[in-house]
Amino acid sequence: MRRLLFMGCLSYLLTGSTHVIFGAVLPELMAHYGRSYSGGGMLVFLQFGGFMLGVLAMPALIRRISRRSTITMAFSLLFIAMLAIGLLPPWPLVIGLTFLAGISFGLVESSISTFVLTAAKDQQAVAFSKLEVYFGLGALVMPLVASLLIANGVWKHAFVLLSISALVTGLIWSKLSLGEHDELLAHKADRTQKAERIPVLSKKSLLFLFLLMTVFFLYCGMENTIVNFLPSIFKDQLNASSSIASLGVTAYWLTMVIGRVFAGVLAEKITYLKYLVFSFALSVLTVLVWLFSTNLWSSFAVILLLGLFMSGMFAVALIYANQLLPGRTEQTTSALIAAGGLGGAILPLGVGWGMDHFHVGVSIWFVLISMCVVFGIIMYTRRWQAPVMRVQQDDIVTS
Repeated sequence: MRRLLFMGCLSYLLTGSTHVIFGAVLPELMAHYGRSYSGGGMLVFLQFGGFMLGVLAMPALIRRISRRSTITMAFSLLFIAMLAIGLLPPWPLVIGLTFLAGISFGLVESSISTFVLTAAKDQQAVAFSKLEVYFGLGALVMPLVASLLIANGVWKHAFVLLSISALVTGLIWSKLSLGEHDELLAHKADRTQKAERIPVLSKKSLLFLFLLMTVFFLYCGMENTIVNFLPSIFKDQLNASSSIASLGVTAYWLTMVIGRVFAGVLAEKITYLKYLVFSFALSVLTVLVWLFSTNLWSSFAVILLLGLFMSGMFAVALIYANQLLPGRTEQTTSALIAAGGLGGAILPLGVGWGMDHFHVGVSIWFVLISMCVVFGIIMYTRRWQAPVMRVQQDDIVTS
C-alpha cells in the first residue's frame, strides 16, 4: 500500500501542477499569440471540458484495456500535449492540445483515485487525503516555478518541465509492481461480467447520487471562483496592490494543504458525515464574516480559515458517497469528479460575467449561497442515510 500511495501522491502532484499551469503563464501565453483574456478563458474552459471527457471515459477504458494501460496512456498523452504546447505551435493547435491535456489529467485523476479507494478499504479517508495534499502542493508550487521561469524569460519551459515529468511518471507506472495490488492494476474485466456485478441503483440511490453530484458541481465552482477571482476582490474592494492580492491565493492553497494533512484522520474518527456537516457549517460562517470584512488583514484571516475548512470537503464527500453506494466505486467516482469538473468550468464563467456587469462582491455572494445550498444537501442526506444503505444492501443481494 505504501508504494501505491507514493505513486498516487506523485501523480497527484503532477495533476495539481497541470491544473494551474495555464493560469500561471497566461499573460505571457496570450501576449505571444496576440490574444485577449477571452482566449485564455477559452483555454481554461477547454481544459476542463477535456478533463470531464477523460473522467467519464475512465470506467470503460479500465474495463477494456486495464487500469495500468489506462494510466500509462494518460501520462503519454499528457507528455505529448505539454511538450507540443511548449514548442509554441499555431494557436488552433494549442486549443486542441489543451483539450488533449485535459483528457489526460482527467483520466489520471479518476483512475488513481478509484484505485486508491478500492485498495485502501478501511483507511480510505486517510489515503485519499494524502493524494489531495499532493494535489494542493502541485497547485501551490507550479505558480512559484512559473514565476521564476517568467523572470528569466523562459516561461514556455514550464510546459516542457511538466511533459518530462509526465513521461517519467508514465514509464514508472508501466513497469510498477504493487505486490498484492497488482491484480487490481492489471485487471481487465469482460463487459458482460462486469455489468452483472455492478449493483443496480434504486430511485432513492439515484436521488442520492444526483444530490452528491450537485454538491461536487457547486464545490468545484466555489473553489475555482475563489482561486481565479480572489486577487480581483482584494484589489477592487480592499485597494491592495497586485503583489499583495496574489498572495491571497497562496494563503488559500497553503491552508488547504495543511488542512488536508489532518482531514483524513479527523474524518475517520468522527465519521464522514459529521466531518462534512462541521466543515460546511464553519465555512458558511466564515463567508458571512467575509461579506462584512473591510480590512485587508482580516480578509487574509478569513481566507486562511476558509482554506482550512474547505480542505477536506472534496475527498471526504467522495468517500461518503462511495460508502453509501457500495460496489460502484469506479462509476460513482467518475460521475462525481465529472460533475465537479463541469462546475469548475461553467460557474466561474457566470461569476465573472456578474462581476463585470454588477459588482466584484457578486463572487462572495455566489460562494455564500452555494455553500448554504451544499450545507442543506448534506443535512438532508443525514435524514435518510440508513434507508439508502439498506436499499443498497438489497441491491447487492438481488443483482
